[in-house]
Amino acid sequence: MKAKKHLGQHFLTSQTTAQKIVDGLGDIDEHDVLEIGPGMGILTQYLLTKAKSFKAVEIDGDATDYLKNKWKNIEIIQADFLKINLRDYYQTSFQLIGNFPYNISSQIVFKIIENSDIINHWVGMFQLEMGIRLVAEPKDKKDYGILSVILPFYYEIEQMMTLPPQAFDPPPRVNSIVVKARKKDHNFRANPKLIKSVVKTSFGQRRKTLRNSLASIISKELLINHQFATLRPENLTYLQFEELCVFIESHVNR
Repeated sequence: MKAKKHLGQHFLTSQTTAQKIVDGLGDIDEHDVLEIGPGMGILTQYLLTKAKSFKAVEIDGDATDYLKNKWKNIEIIQADFLKINLRDYYQTSFQLIGNFPYNISSQIVFKIIENSDIINHWVGMFQLEMGIRLVAEPKDKKDYGILSVILPFYYEIEQMMTLPPQAFDPPPRVNSIVVKARKKDHNFRANPKLIKSVVKTSFGQRRKTLRNSLASIISKELLINHQFATLRPENLTYLQFEELCVFIESHVNR
């Protein structure tokens, strides 16, 4: 089967690497697993034999036919992952894995966050630049961004490995990174929707100080004496963003 450029397909070739990526999910014999974009099934072969139950989401009809011919009983949802309602398939928690198409990988992560109450552990392969953003901290100024702040509220993130273009067929033009994430229970002190809005708004004007970039959410006069007012978004940890949002909630619409 030939990779389709418009779908961002790059097929992993190493069986050893595939095994290590699947191992990132840990012991899955008591867990339901969903794979995004199985392609030719290099990860699928290990998931099918290990998981309590297995499904795959695949948008490519050719890949779906290939996989169904290879494994007669495989359950494939032929659809765009970003457009399906995961709760149509899972009412309880499950685990997620995939070689995420690089052009929609950030959207996939946001969807994972939106469904974090039922996705308790996931492993994903990303373009290196994107993956680094997921694990970046304030000291990593150029890589630190919206997902760097939002993701730690929901998951503990760990880098597993990096891979060169030669690990794939066809080779992408960039290096790749595999990260794993385990759900954590964060006791939110501020409304999660407000936190997301504040983070997105501030990084949308990241060269401005928070007092100026957040003027559409809280007036400069109310924020002027706050300890974070003259800082830029890349200076704040995710918990400091939450602290800022506690302040905003207590001073807006009182």
